Amino acid sequence: MKRVVITGIGLVTPLGNSPKTFFQNALDGVSGVNRIRKFDASSFPVQIGGEVDFDPQQLGLPADRLSEMPVVAQWAVLAARKAVEDSGLDVEAEDSRLIDVIVGVSISSIERLRPEFLAGGGAGMVGAPAASAVFMNPAAAAVQISRDLGLNGETTNITTACSSSTTAIGYATRLIQHGESTCVLTGGADEGVCPLFFGAFARTLSSRNDDPEHASRPFDRGRDGLVLSDAACILVLEEYERAQARGATVYAEVSGFGSTRDDTSMFKLGKSEKTGAQAINMALGRAQRTAADVDYYCAHGTSDPFLDVRETRMVKQVFGRKVVVSSIKSMMGHPMGAAGAVQTANCAMAIRNRLVPPTINYDDPDPECDLDYVPNQAREMPVRNAIVYTLGNGGANAALVLSAC
Repeated sequence: MKRVVITGIGLVTPLGNSPKTFFQNALDGVSGVNRIRKFDASSFPVQIGGEVDFDPQQLGLPADRLSEMPVVAQWAVLAARKAVEDSGLDVEAEDSRLIDVIVGVSISSIERLRPEFLAGGGAGMVGAPAASAVFMNPAAAAVQISRDLGLNGETTNITTACSSSTTAIGYATRLIQHGESTCVLTGGADEGVCPLFFGAFARTLSSRNDDPEHASRPFDRGRDGLVLSDAACILVLEEYERAQARGATVYAEVSGFGSTRDDTSMFKLGKSEKTGAQAINMALGRAQRTAADVDYYCAHGTSDPFLDVRETRMVKQVFGRKVVVSSIKSMMGHPMGAAGAVQTANCAMAIRNRLVPPTINYDDPDPECDLDYVPNQAREMPVRNAIVYTLGNGGANAALVLSAC
């Protein structure tokens, strides 16, 4: 099979909008969680989240074009531009039909629909403009990236809840490995900080409204729920020989992908860690690596009281206690479908820089979470192989293996 490498990273996150800023903030343990500013959350039990620093005018697009783009698509377009620039890829000189766009989005900007559905004196959906349906389409991010960059290759959205972008990267990797593509823009974008989710997920969220920077605390005994966030991350994946031929800088190789589903309903996550372990072992097998080859495991680690325990059991089942584990969600919160892409970017930079970001707010160890979580301070160490793991509602497990190249 062909080898697949990451040559560009584009980010819009609560920890910064460039690879250097994002990774340095992660290494320094900077929290991007704060009280919500983008809407009035005073009536909500949870009033904190990880928001991004974004101005639509950064895109330099006319008002009529911006008006047809959900905010998630706007973030994705900016991240895609940044990824292409970082990669040194000259898109205009490429055959536009030979660059694909595969993006993972769990749900599009549904909040924008609410005023339209309530419009017309209570007419609701009967009075909603036809364009409303466009904003519900999770594929908007992929389509707008293709349009913005003038690309005409395969343009696909993948939705597997919070593992969407991990699955998208895995699918893109397969396209290149099997010779169906040589260059793919892939990753994800999601808007977790919105009234709908803050209402629907209130029981699962941290209520530390007066101490937002310490609210997301994966694997810590005092964790009381996850923190939702916004993010977009797009990567440029290329076939290795193609990247070499044009002299591209390579962050890391994406060497394996695995995906499984727990036998649960759409509303629950299974108690067993076995299918998650199977996804990781599948990824390792396809990468021709063993558990002993892995130095760093980038955790799903959402700060959920139950899921952190389940994930710890899963890591022990696959790796024993030897692997180093950390969760960047301790600093930026959980950006839902975009999580896997941001974790992948983090692992790529950990491999390249020989540095692993910490799990912050890890102050009181939970007896049931007893691994090496890189507590509170970054660690300098060689990272030859790293794992990205994510889990989506309905039991969608997805894992990637990244390797030094």
